[in-house]
Amino acid sequence: MNLDKYFENTLTDAERTANETVMEFIKVYNKWAKDCHNFVKADRNKLDEIAKVDSEQRKILQTIYNKYCTSKNRQYHRSPIGYFFYGGTYNTSSEMVNSINLTKNKIEIQTAKIKNIATSKKYTVIRQGQIWKIDTVESLEGNSKWKFDIL
Repeated sequence: MNLDKYFENTLTDAERTANETVMEFIKVYNKWAKDCHNFVKADRNKLDEIAKVDSEQRKILQTIYNKYCTSKNRQYHRSPIGYFFYGGTYNTSSEMVNSINLTKNKIEIQTAKIKNIATSKKYTVIRQGQIWKIDTVESLEGNSKWKFDIL
C-alpha cells in the first residue's frame, strides 16, 4: 500500500475547514478500508498480516488518524484492535446535511444517510491551533437517538 495515494488531492492541514476535514477523512478512510478489504479478499491468510501491530496497513491508518483526528486514547477503535472493514466511518456518506457551530472552536457536522447501507453520522470537530480535527463521531439509530460510534 502506498501512503501517498490516500492523500492525493487533499488540502494541507491549515487550509482545511471543519467541513473539509470531515469530508476528506471519510474519503481517505474509505479508500484505505476498501484497499484492506480487497487485500484480504484476494487471500484470506493476509488478515493475519494486516492485524500485526507493525503492519503497513496499521501504519497508514495511524497516519490517517494523526492527520484528521484529535490525539486521544481510542482504546476500542480500529487502530489498536485491527477491526478494519465495517461499522464506524466505513461506507459513510460524504454528503454533508447539517453543520452547527457549537463554539468558535467546535462544530458538529452531520452526514447524509445512505439507504440500506449506512446511517447518518454526526462528527464533532474541534480546532487545535489553526487545524480542525475530528474528536468524536455518533450514529443516528432507528429510534432517532444519537449513539457513540468508532471512527
